[in-house]
Amino acid sequence: MRFEGVTFTYPGTDTPVLRGIDLDVRPGETLAIVGTTGCGKTSLVSLMPRLYDITGGQITLDGRDIRDIKLGSLRRLVGMAFEDPTLFSMSVRENLTLGRRETTDDEIYEALRVAQAEFVYELPWALDTRIGEQGLSLSGGQRQRLALARAVIGRPRVLVLDDPLSALDVHTEALVEDALARVLHGTTALLVVHRPSTVALADRVALLADGQITAVGTHSELLETVPAYRAALSAEAVGATGPGGDVERSGVVSR
Repeated sequence: MRFEGVTFTYPGTDTPVLRGIDLDVRPGETLAIVGTTGCGKTSLVSLMPRLYDITGGQITLDGRDIRDIKLGSLRRLVGMAFEDPTLFSMSVRENLTLGRRETTDDEIYEALRVAQAEFVYELPWALDTRIGEQGLSLSGGQRQRLALARAVIGRPRVLVLDDPLSALDVHTEALVEDALARVLHGTTALLVVHRPSTVALADRVALLADGQITAVGTHSELLETVPAYRAALSAEAVGATGPGGDVERSGVVSR
C-alpha cells in the first residue's frame, strides 16, 4: 500500500486537509498514525477505502491505483472500523456480513471472538436479533465491537482501523488488542492511534502534524528522538474519554 504525494481537500472547501503525504506500508505491516486532534488522521485513513477520493497524488495497492479498482471490489479487499461506527436497522448477522452471502458461521464466530463480541449469542434471537433504530439499542462499546468484527470477517487483505476501541473498558480493550494482534500479524493495516497503549499493535508509526507526515519510525525510535511525538502521545492520553462501560441501554427488540 503506497501513498505518493497525496493531497486531500474536502468538497466545498479550499484549504487542503492533507498535503504531500508519502507513505509506503509493506505487505503484512501495521502502520499507526499518531497526531493531535484535528491533524487529519481520520481523513487520511478514509482515503484508502475511498470514503473520499484524493484531490492530488495517488494511492496504490500492489502497484495499482485504487481509483482503477471497482469500488465494490476495493471494499471487499479493505475491512474498516471507525470510532463512531454505522450499524443498520437489520439483524446482527446482516450487519456483520453486509450482503457477503459466502460468509460462513465459523468466520462469523471467529470475527466475534476477535472483537470480544460474543455477547450477540445472548441476545433474544442471537445473530438474528434486529438492532439499530428499529430494533435493540446497543451500548457504544457493543457497537464498536460489532463494527470491528465486521471489519475482520474473512481476513481482508487490508484493515483500516480508526480508534475502534475507544468505548471499551480497560479489561475488554486488553482482550481485544491481544486477539487483534494475531489478526494484524498477517494483514496490511492502517491504525489511527488515540490511546498510547494501542501503539504496541503497530510495527511502525507515522507522525501527522497539520496535514503532513513529519516523522516515520518505530515507537521507540520516535519516542527517543522526536519531541513532537512524545507531545502528541501525551495530548492524546489527556484527551482520552475513558471507558464507555459497555452497559447495554434498554430498547425495543424485534426479530
